[in-house]
Amino acid sequence: MSFVKIIVNPRAGRGRALKVLDRVKQVLTQAGWQYETALTQAPGHAIEIARDSAEAGLPLVAAIGGDGTVNEVIQGVSGTNTALAIIPGGTGNDHARSLGIPLAPEKAAELLWQGKIINMDVGVERDRLFGCLVSIGFPVDVIDHTNKKKQVIKGSLAILASVWQTLRNLRYYDVTITLDDRSISATTCGIFVLNTPSAGGGLRFSPNADITDGLLDVVVIGKISVWDLIFTLPQVYTGSGRHLSHPAVDFYRCRKIRIESPEPLPKMFDGEIIGQTPVEAALQPRALKVVAPVTHPAEGQPVSVGLETSATAALPVATLLGL
Repeated sequence: MSFVKIIVNPRAGRGRALKVLDRVKQVLTQAGWQYETALTQAPGHAIEIARDSAEAGLPLVAAIGGDGTVNEVIQGVSGTNTALAIIPGGTGNDHARSLGIPLAPEKAAELLWQGKIINMDVGVERDRLFGCLVSIGFPVDVIDHTNKKKQVIKGSLAILASVWQTLRNLRYYDVTITLDDRSISATTCGIFVLNTPSAGGGLRFSPNADITDGLLDVVVIGKISVWDLIFTLPQVYTGSGRHLSHPAVDFYRCRKIRIESPEPLPKMFDGEIIGQTPVEAALQPRALKVVAPVTHPAEGQPVSVGLETSATAALPVATLLGL
């Protein structure tokens, strides 16, 4: 019988993750799966649970929560033979969006037997990993305001309200950016160092970002009027990529990046504010085994699944689990 360890953040989505867990349990039971649940007790606990699961040789763990929860599980299983299944239960759910995982819990759970395993790149910023992005500037302010507003406003409304509050008080910073071996100086209100297309609850800052190409996508927003930025945001939501041609926006791809600032600036990893500049980021190519829909673009690309043989395409979950 198939088995999955489910790691749940009971505080994610203002308690929504627990409701998601109940729905997922029903789906797993109906499909004949066995499962064990572990509720996180404090920040960092999901890392410990995930690492213990990988060391115990479990082939599959599932994370129910927001991007912060997923980030912690990535810390624990990246670089191991344990695959990660993501079941959205938070506010932004950008890891799920970027992989094409359904936001409906039942549909996401069904990928455990209907999906495939792909190996995706994982970002590393000094001693911390990230799945989606690390950023500085106004994205950090948005997250800070959102965390405060989530006490009274739910979901995407909290993010939109926070964006408006941040833009009303937009600040600029002088930075030095080193992209591989090239250094540039910039005045910026925000920098996004991306591994995935989606961030900020569905904002597609780099719609063509490839999680298997070994490259970071970097979006630098320079001096821009607040109203111009507001009118540009819908282009980011649609994923058209038109915002990347704006005169105030610079776009780069690189294998490693360093961002320095005269004053320490807070950094945001996958929706969590942790640490201060400088930023020193790179990628661990295809370090994370993750469950994705069979329609994911990585299909057909050579993907290692931690077996003795190499595959010429992503393998079904059932194959990885020996079913």
